[in-house]
Amino acid sequence: MRIGLDYRPALVNREGIGRYARELVRGMLELGFDSSLGLFGYTLAGRRFSMEELGLAGSAAELLRLRLPSSILPWLLARLGKGVDDLVGGCAVYHHTQPNLLAVRDAVEVATIFDTIYMMDANEDPSVRPGYLDHDVARGMTESARAMVQRCKRVLVPTEFVGAEVVMSFGLSPNRVVVTHLGCDHVLRHLPPGGFPPAKGPYVLTVSRVDARKNHLRMLDAFERLVRDGKPQRWIIAGPPGYGSEDFERALAASPAAERIEWRRNVGEAELVRLYSQADLFLWASLNEGFGLPPLEAMALGTPVVASYVTSMPEVLRDGAFLVEPTDPERIFEAARRLLDEPDLRDEQVRRGSARARELSWRECAKSTLLAYRGALDGPDQETKPLF
Repeated sequence: MRIGLDYRPALVNREGIGRYARELVRGMLELGFDSSLGLFGYTLAGRRFSMEELGLAGSAAELLRLRLPSSILPWLLARLGKGVDDLVGGCAVYHHTQPNLLAVRDAVEVATIFDTIYMMDANEDPSVRPGYLDHDVARGMTESARAMVQRCKRVLVPTEFVGAEVVMSFGLSPNRVVVTHLGCDHVLRHLPPGGFPPAKGPYVLTVSRVDARKNHLRMLDAFERLVRDGKPQRWIIAGPPGYGSEDFERALAASPAAERIEWRRNVGEAELVRLYSQADLFLWASLNEGFGLPPLEAMALGTPVVASYVTSMPEVLRDGAFLVEPTDPERIFEAARRLLDEPDLRDEQVRRGSARARELSWRECAKSTLLAYRGALDGPDQETKPLF
């Protein structure tokens, strides 16, 4: 069974979608599946990772790298009468890892849908849009996702929560939806043998793109309460600005705790692992997630986590994090205060978090994905019927 896979996110994206493509393939290589992999990377921009960083050095996986803008490729395939499966030398299954469908000629198609959050902002009624994305962008993402599920024999999702949303939102048969939990063990590769040198002062850490969905405004409120309570920690935020980040920038500039807050917009992987490892607390009060890798990464590195108890997060984090109502800054503050002040609670939370993180590996993600490929080849077709 030869597999073709859209590898473009792995080459250029440092956030969740890029992490997924890189680590899924790495997990397949660990399982000895490299000789059956055709990886397709198409982007005019230069790749951000070396073959060694991608884990491809010395493997038998074939990487086809086309220096073309993504907008030209559909036109080129149509002109040549080819599919992307032809470009990877032919394959039984082609895996779309991002909502950017390319023509496939013969292969059975599989796609990953990470969440359906964009569908809320695609609504034509502005009163129900949460404002996480630009309306036109959200509509485009929704249209791409609808086209994707219509074409694909299997749709992979990272959680049961997202699986239910995909079934309800797109009218997809549950038989075509497969949960493939993501892993978090990638962070362990960057741990130095002797550990990191001591941190320069205590801090609380948040790792995420700064936008309305990630809830930085309420986390800022909670951190200001920690400062008023006499806590010595700084707050380090690691992540680029996103849609609507201007609201947080204004609030940060006016905050009485501004001198204790550091926003690092571009942090490398090794430095990120150091930040996780040395933080006193990881703060993650997101309002909506399809999976949520950062709190798991923190748990894997032995840092206690305060996270939200909404959407996918209880399923992913279980009892490994202190879960709170994300719309209440007082609840966020109180959870953070307790983990900073109560050593026994902190130690128990670290133990539970580490145990939960060990259950989620990219090798297991790769196994479940390969089984989904086999199901796509062997299973019967199921019609998609809208529910609404």
